[in-house]
Amino acid sequence: MRRRALAAAVAALLLAAGIAAPARGAAAELVLNGSALRDLTGWTAAGQSGEVDVRRVTGLRGAPAGTAVQLSRPAASGAWAFALARLTGGFVPGRSYRMTVWARDTAGTGSRLGMLLANGAWEHRPAGVIEFGTLAGTGWRRMTRTLVATSAGAADTGFYLSLPAGGPFTIQVTGLTVQAVTAPLPARVSGAPSRVITFAGAAGSAPDSRVWNHDLGAGGWGNGELQTYTSSGDNVRLDGAGRLLITVRRDERGGLTSARLTTRGKVAVPAGSYVEASLTAPVGAGVWPAFWLLGTSMEKVGWPACGELDVFEGTGAEPTLAKSAAHLPDAADPRLDRPYDWGEGGATTDLGVPLDAGPHRFGVYFDATVVRFFLDRKPTMTLWASDAVVSGRSWTFGKPQFLLVNVAVAGDVDSSATSFPRTMTVGPISIWTGGVPA
Repeated sequence: MRRRALAAAVAALLLAAGIAAPARGAAAELVLNGSALRDLTGWTAAGQSGEVDVRRVTGLRGAPAGTAVQLSRPAASGAWAFALARLTGGFVPGRSYRMTVWARDTAGTGSRLGMLLANGAWEHRPAGVIEFGTLAGTGWRRMTRTLVATSAGAADTGFYLSLPAGGPFTIQVTGLTVQAVTAPLPARVSGAPSRVITFAGAAGSAPDSRVWNHDLGAGGWGNGELQTYTSSGDNVRLDGAGRLLITVRRDERGGLTSARLTTRGKVAVPAGSYVEASLTAPVGAGVWPAFWLLGTSMEKVGWPACGELDVFEGTGAEPTLAKSAAHLPDAADPRLDRPYDWGEGGATTDLGVPLDAGPHRFGVYFDATVVRFFLDRKPTMTLWASDAVVSGRSWTFGKPQFLLVNVAVAGDVDSSATSFPRTMTVGPISIWTGGVPA
C-alpha cells in the first residue's frame, strides 16, 4: 500500500508541474525501489577509485518520500563513479518514457549529477539520452528528461546515476521513476508545402535578393572560424538546375573565402512549422557546413536568448557523421548557452557513407512544446519544453525563426591537408505549417 501511495504522490507532483501522465495501458513504474522505502534492494554503486558508500536515510523533508538513498565517498580521483537502480522491465521501441530523480548535495558543494538508462558499463541503453544537472545549494532538486526508446534495453539495464568522478561527495537521491508517458509530438500533415524557397535561375547567377542576405567579413564569427564570407560568385551561385552552390576556396594569398546566407528580415518560419532542405555536404578536416535557424528576436535579445536550431552540421574530419543541436538560454542568465548538442541521443547520426556521396534531407519541426529533428524524414533527436524548463533553461521555440546556410572552416582543426575548393549543394527549402509531412 505504501508503494501505491508513493506512486500516486509522485504522479500528482508530476501533474502539478505540467508533465505528461503515464501512457494508457503502460506499466506505472519501471524502477524497482526508487526511494528505498524499506531497504536498499536493487541498488549498487561503484567508482574507478574508491568505493561509493550506499546507505538508506529516513526522516527527510521536501522530497516525494521521507526516505532516500545516500551516496557518498571521501576524496578520491578517477574517471567515473556511478550508482545503479534496478528496473523491473524493458522498453517498447518508439514509445516515449520519462525518467525523473530528486536529488540534493548535502554539503552544498555544487556536485554534478547525470541520469540515463544503461548498465554499469554504460551499455544496453534503450536510448542515448542523458541529462546532467548541478546540485546548487543543499535543497532538493528535481531532474527530469523525456526520451523515445530506440531499443528494448536488456536485463541489466538500470537507472544509471553518473556521480562526481573525483573529490568527496555526499548526494541523496529519491523518487526515481521511469514511466511510459504520452508526450506531445508533431502532427502529421498531407499535401504540398506551405512555401518552397527555390533556387531557380541561370547558372552562375546570385540567389534571390528578395529572400536572402549575405553575411560578409571575417573575424571568427564567434567560433574562431578561419574563412572570410563574401557575396562573390566564386563562393555562392546558382547551378542552373534549381540548386544553390556554396564554395570554400583558398585565395591567392592562402586565405579562405566562403559564403553565408540568411533570410533575416525577409523570410521567417512560424512556430508550428516543419522546414526541410536537401543537402550534399562537403567533407575534409576543418570543413564545417551547416543549415540552421535563429530566432527572429536575435537583434532585440541577442544570442542565445533568441534560440538556435542546428538542423544539420557536418564536421569534415568525420565525413560520415550528420549532427544536430539546439541552443537555449539559461533561465537565470539568458547570456549563458545551455545547449542540447552533438552528444545527445539522436543528435549525431552515422550515415555509413560520406556526406558528399549524395543528397540527404535534413529537417526540423518546432513549436512551444516540442522540437524534433529529422534525417531523410526519420526522427532523430526530440526535445520537450517541459524538460528544458525543469532543467533551468528557457524554451524559445514558440516564436518565429529565420534560415541560414553556410560553409565555415573551423579554427580549432588543422585543415592544412584539406584541398580546396569544397562545395555544399543546397536544394529547394520546403516549409510545412501545422506538422510534419506524412
